[in-house]
Parts: sequence; C-alpha cells; structure tokens
Amino acid sequence: MKSLFSLLIAMCLTSVILAQTTYDFESSGKSLTFQYFGSSLEPQLTTIIANPDKSGVNTSSNIGKFIKAAGAQVWAGGFANPSPSSPIDAKPGTTICVKVWMDHPGNMAVKLEAPVGGGETWITKQDYTTPNQWQELCFSVDAPSLEDSKQPAAGKVFGQLVLFFDFGTPGGSADENYFFDDITLPSGAAITTTILDFEAPPTSGEFSYFGSPLDGQKTKVINNPNSSGINTSSKVTEFVKPAVAEVWAGAYSNPDPQTPIDASTGSKICIKVHMDHIGNVALKLENSTTGKPNWIQKVNNTKINEWEELCFDTSLPSLEGPFESANSVYGRVVLFFDFGTAGTGKDVTSYFDDLVVKKGGAPVNNKVSFKVNMNNYSGNFDKVYVSGTFNSWSGEANPLQDDDLDGIWEGNVSLSNGAYEYKVTLDNWKNQEQFKGTEECTKTTDVFTNRLLLIAGETKVPEFCFNSCYACGEEAMVTFKLGMGTVAPSPDGVWLAGGGNFDVPGGKYRMKDEDGNGIFEISVPRKIGFTSYFTFVNGPCPDYSCKENLEGQSCANPSNFNDRLLAPITGNTIYASCFGQCTTNAECLSSADDISLQNPLFELGSNPSSEGQLHILFTNKHQTKRNVRVINQGGMEVLRTTCLPDQLHTTIDAQQLPSGIYLVVVSTEQASQTKRWVKL
Repeated sequence: MKSLFSLLIAMCLTSVILAQTTYDFESSGKSLTFQYFGSSLEPQLTTIIANPDKSGVNTSSNIGKFIKAAGAQVWAGGFANPSPSSPIDAKPGTTICVKVWMDHPGNMAVKLEAPVGGGETWITKQDYTTPNQWQELCFSVDAPSLEDSKQPAAGKVFGQLVLFFDFGTPGGSADENYFFDDITLPSGAAITTTILDFEAPPTSGEFSYFGSPLDGQKTKVINNPNSSGINTSSKVTEFVKPAVAEVWAGAYSNPDPQTPIDASTGSKICIKVHMDHIGNVALKLENSTTGKPNWIQKVNNTKINEWEELCFDTSLPSLEGPFESANSVYGRVVLFFDFGTAGTGKDVTSYFDDLVVKKGGAPVNNKVSFKVNMNNYSGNFDKVYVSGTFNSWSGEANPLQDDDLDGIWEGNVSLSNGAYEYKVTLDNWKNQEQFKGTEECTKTTDVFTNRLLLIAGETKVPEFCFNSCYACGEEAMVTFKLGMGTVAPSPDGVWLAGGGNFDVPGGKYRMKDEDGNGIFEISVPRKIGFTSYFTFVNGPCPDYSCKENLEGQSCANPSNFNDRLLAPITGNTIYASCFGQCTTNAECLSSADDISLQNPLFELGSNPSSEGQLHILFTNKHQTKRNVRVINQGGMEVLRTTCLPDQLHTTIDAQQLPSGIYLVVVSTEQASQTKRWVKL
C-alpha cells in the first residue's frame, strides 16, 4: 500500500511537471511576437512567415522570423509583446524548448523576466550546431543563470520571455536572419491576486453610486447575509439599484483599490455575487496606466439567492468603442447590476465580494469562418486570402477556397477571443480591399483602415462582398450635408455622432468642408434598410456638451436626447440640414426665413433693430403654445420664453445682447420656424 501511495503521488507530481504551453504560430492564440531592442529595428516586432524549410524536426506551416540587424549590440534581442498568455511556472526538472534554424553555427539564449513576487531574472544559452537544419534547443530551469547571483529559475514563476540569437556577439555588416518555432514553456495553475475582499483596510473600500437618486452616496460594507457555499467570508458589499434607476446606473470605486487591476493578456477578473433574480453584472475598467480606452463587459448570473462567481475575460473586446480587449493595468473599477435595464419600480438589493484577478490558463481558440463574394470584382486574380493582425498580415498564411466555382471564397481561421483587424487580399498582396474609414465594419489605426473582427466564441462572419461590409447588392451610400449658418465651426472639427451607430464626438465620423463652401459633408455606406438616431456636434466633446440643441423642434425626438432620426434607407440617400435647425437643406442663410412654410408661425418687427427690443408677431393660424429661443452666432441659446396660445405678439428685451446676427426660433408641437434678426 505504501508503494502504491508513493506511485500515485509520483504520478500526480509528474502531471504537474508536464503541464506546458506551446506556441506553434499556427493560429493567433498560439503565436508570440517579440519586440526588438538593442538594434536599429527597435521597437518593431518580429514577423510570422511560411516555413521556408519543412523538413527534419519541423514540418509545420508557420514560424517566427528574427532579424539581428547590422551593427546590433551584443545584447540585442526581443521580448514577447504581448507577454505569454500563461505564467511560466519554472518547476524543478522542467525545460524551455525552442526549434531553431540558422545558416551558421551559433547560439540562442532565453531569459525569464517579471518574476512573481519580485526577485532576480534568469538567463541561459545553448549552442546551435546544425547549420541549415532545424534543431530543437532545450533550456533546463535548473541551470544557473548567466547573470546576477547565478541562481537557477527553478521554483519561481515568471511573466515574460526574452529571446537572443548569437548572444554576446555584435551584429555584423549586414542583417542576419534566424527562424524559430514551437516554443514550449512550463506552465501551471492560474495566479490569483485579490483586489477587494472587504476583510481588511488594504483590500476594502467603497463605491459611489451614479445614475439614480442615490447619486453621490456610497455602498455599504455589511456582514455576509448568506455565509455559505463558495463564500463564507465575514464581510461583503451591499449594492442597491433604486426603483427609478437609469439603464446605466452603477457605482465606481471611491477610493480606487490600493492594488491596480492587471488586465493584461491572459487575465480574468472574477467577482462573487449574490442576487435574488436572474440578470447580469457588468464590469468596467477605467484609468488605464498606459492610456488604453475604458473597457466594459457583462456576464449573466445563473443562480438565485446563493453566491456565484462570475468571471470576465479581459481578452474579449469591449462592449463599447473602440471595441478593444483590456490588455492594460487599470486603477478604477465600475460595477453595474442589470446593466441595460432601468429600475423596476422597486429597489433591488444585491451583494458582491472577492474581486480578484486570475492570470494564467491557455487561451481558448475559436473556429472563425469567412465567406467572401468576389463576383463584383472586375480585376484578374488567382488566389484570395484573409490577412490581418492574427497572421502578421501575411499574404499567404490563410487562403480561401472556391471549390464549386460560384465566386464565393470560403475558409476558416482559429482565433482566441479578442479584437482583430484584417482585410481580403489577392495574390500575395498584388491587390487588396480599400476603405475610407466611414464603413460600419472598419477601424482606422494610424493611417490604415481595415475591417474590424470581434471574437467572443465560435464565429461565422456573415457573407460579404469584396470591399463592402455587406452582401453584394445590399449597400447604399448615405451622404450627410450640414450647413452651420451663423454658428462658427469649431477649429477642432464638426462631427456626425450618436444614436449608437455613429461613434462619439471626436470619433470616426468627422465631417469635412473640402470645397470651402461652408457646408460640411460625410458619406457613409450602410445596408439598405438601415435607420438610426443621430446628431451633429460642433467639436470633439465626448460628453456631448457641444451637440446641437433641437429641443422643441419638429425633427427632434425628446425620448432619444432630442436627436434626429434617419428613416430606413431604400437606396443612395442625401440628408441635408443646418446645425441646430430642422431645415431640409444646408443653405442656412438663405433658408433661415423658411419662405416655403405654408403656414408661417411669426413675423419680426423692427428688423434690423437699433433699440434692443425684439418684436415678434404671431399668426393666428397656430393656436398652440409657442416656444421662443434666441441663438447667437456661436450656436448658444441666449434668450428663451414661452408664449400662450392666445398671444398674438410679444416683445423681448434684448438690450443686454451685443450687436450681431441672431437666429429667432419659434416652435410648436407640430412645426418650427427660424428667422434671422440683426441687432445694430
């Protein structure tokens, strides 16, 4: 029995020792790129290419290419960027192995950095002895380091991997090429870091409510109301969603946690929740230390009246633009219970506890399918590929096939969760798709506009036409034309925004006045049948403080922030109007008097006026309450009044206003009219 017990223990230890992660460069989740340092290539990344020598110990399709630039330092190398998805658990007896191809005898060195808990890094090297052949080099973690106190890596856990080729030798007079593949790293269980557990001051804190009558108040740390199951801790936090809360009501950490939230590659953020109903919890990360945008995701709960741990995969794209994965360190956490649902008419109380970061575990690969219709492409081509960030923009790595010769090319790629950019390329980059940046399915990074691909599980990308976001024949062009009238355009730009379809002010839909005629334009391709709310904004204000004010006018929807509505399109469409007005053309100065209005609402007396009095004469054909607004040249409302239905005239004292041109807007529930008024 003793021998059997010993054998079982040995078997268990062996299974732990053999746990490993292999990067074979055959898919995004199984690839690593390395950022050069110590040479003229800094800070470029290594590339992934087709295997130039499928023979011997390596017949795989894709490999990594490393260049040691001419004149490189003796310590020139590359560090994994992003870092490996799983921690490198250097258990005694384990090894790090890499397949290497060089055209000369030399060496390769590996270095482990970012030790968990601090301490020394570790570096060792092996000789390469088989020129022009693949050779697997293995590095024992029990070997003494070549630097510092010469200690082995065994028994430590590291977060970063660095590679060196011909370590200790400077770069020659010309660039040298090296190839590597199948990087095998020892890995172990996930590393858990507690951010908040509410049991002691370093891991406790409060959250400030917003989006409800509780604005400004803070959450309360209370005794665990149900100390059972997966959570028997003493203290938890109570979260109340009031009866009349907004759909976006939540609470943000205040003060922020003492331990920053490391949401870099391979991290999951988990929290224990206790709810009395089935709903969801959304988690938002803010205040990135690297300038990354905020990140938000949500997870549905599955249990009622018991503790449940919900985990948020930081590799998933954010639910909000620019739809990127987290991949940063954040200072603030925001929580939403039943995100997207307004208050139910009664206060709802939930509880949360144990906010932790779990780093480690191999990424999950998903099958992603593409169908590209090439029938509308008039040029000549032989091969079709999808090229993107998932294959280092290779023109050959992921070919599509048209086996039945129907003009629709199909293929699959294996990808982990995240956001990717790509486009369809022809004949190894002899031709490619071209986009303007206003398409629904695109993203512009620097000067390059590509398709945006969001992966959160197995995905079938809907069939699309080459150079279009939609199936062939489904695309129409919507052109927005905007006159500014007396409003001075912001020097920082004018934008189409809002409605959930046109990004935030300062986003991808900037309008331009390229011919200098005072009318700003933008054209956006959309699918036939597309409809959306939208607004125009004068400047890049993310809080919409510089949006046009259409309150009370016929084209404003008071139930949707007084935004405009684009009716479902049936083909190419032109929408023309003026900033802050419901006109149907963009020539604001000539249309400001609304001469085509069949039933005018009012006339102006003493215009221009030198006495500083604004006289308005109402017609008797609109027996409804009238809202009167006076707007200056900057688009700001400077005067406002309301007149009763039976009033036939009103006089507004405008002596305090400076001389200039103003717009007088009179609106009822059914109509609106605008006239220019000049104060001398």
